[in-house]
Amino acid sequence: MNLLVITQMYSQPDDMGDNKPTKTVNYFVKEWVAAGHKVVVMHCPSKFPFLYYVIPKRIKEKYANRISTMVPSARSRKKLNYMECGAKVYRYPMLKLYPGAGYSKFSMKRQMRRIIWELQKQEFHPDLVIGHFANPSAELVARVAWYYHAGSSIVFHQDCSKKNIQKYHLDRLVKKIGAIGARSELEAKVIKRDLNLSKLPFLCRSGVPNDAVETAVRLVEKHCNTDGFRFLYVGSFIKRKHLDKVIDAFSQFCKVANDRKSTLDIIGGGPEKEEIDRLVKRSWARGQITLLGRRERAEVLQYMRKSHIFTLISDGETYGMVYMEAMLQGCLVIASKGGGFDGMIQDGVNGFLCKPGDTEMLLEIYNRIALMTAKEKNQIGQNGVNMAMNYSEKEVAERYLNEVIKENTAGSPY
Repeated sequence: MNLLVITQMYSQPDDMGDNKPTKTVNYFVKEWVAAGHKVVVMHCPSKFPFLYYVIPKRIKEKYANRISTMVPSARSRKKLNYMECGAKVYRYPMLKLYPGAGYSKFSMKRQMRRIIWELQKQEFHPDLVIGHFANPSAELVARVAWYYHAGSSIVFHQDCSKKNIQKYHLDRLVKKIGAIGARSELEAKVIKRDLNLSKLPFLCRSGVPNDAVETAVRLVEKHCNTDGFRFLYVGSFIKRKHLDKVIDAFSQFCKVANDRKSTLDIIGGGPEKEEIDRLVKRSWARGQITLLGRRERAEVLQYMRKSHIFTLISDGETYGMVYMEAMLQGCLVIASKGGGFDGMIQDGVNGFLCKPGDTEMLLEIYNRIALMTAKEKNQIGQNGVNMAMNYSEKEVAERYLNEVIKENTAGSPY
């Protein structure tokens, strides 16, 4: 089958710095190629007037953090054309006046012509046009799929807000798209309500690397350590991730118990790094907190394997593959209540749920875990492993594509 993927976000070989985009779409593409499909990727990132790129980094990061977006580098303005894992990948940047603005009608039409021209040059006729992220993918998917009389799909990533529905005319566009996807059960319900759909969008979960499933902790017996807990955070240093609340709760947990043996390892980076540095230095448990910077995935998995408690309580978490990876290593995972992973975790059964950014609730969970027996903690860790093992990249990519095919074949509108 010929698959055309249109996405605003796609990890590229020239990405540098702390604000690298997620590889979620890359992983789906890799598995579809491995399954024998022919895949072309059209990466359509934003580019801005050149003056934007000479603004001091601190100012750009402050603005990007306020609107919860990434700071694109000047490299992302350049076109790319290369092969990755057997897929043909193109990067065609689209001009915006400033972050958060919409694309002009002219930009949309020109991008569609670029895509069709390149596909014709490659003699590639898509059977399915698959999009990720609301803008510009929803409109481009609808236009290109109509041109080729192909099946179509769009997956939203917590970006189908009421504001975006009006701004990008998503209510009109989804009527022209064969399959609508969401990253979590909660998001699917919101999308159905706000777009007035007749049925729930299908669920497009992320998978964990196949080798991570193969090397998962099969029998969790790591929670017998009485010589302090090893806490772990992996993620970006941006406000909505609430790393400051994790540090605060950890510090309070240690201070109340006069615990000098528990540790908190922090992996990641981003625009809030200076503030996080200051917060750690002021913390009661500063000698027990280690900022490790960004690490390669294999090393992250090693830290997870050695850790007891993994915490990520961010706002607007679309799904979070990192939760799955932590589960596979037997960690007790604390995820965002009401976030993309709520519904996968049953509180107290295979992990824990905490309101995003709620220090007091997080501290209560830490204390709750500390009072559990080793047997209880090991059972929760094992339940997490058992659940996560059903979500390898290969399996979720196959389920995703089957859902898209089924919805397009059924021909029933949402």
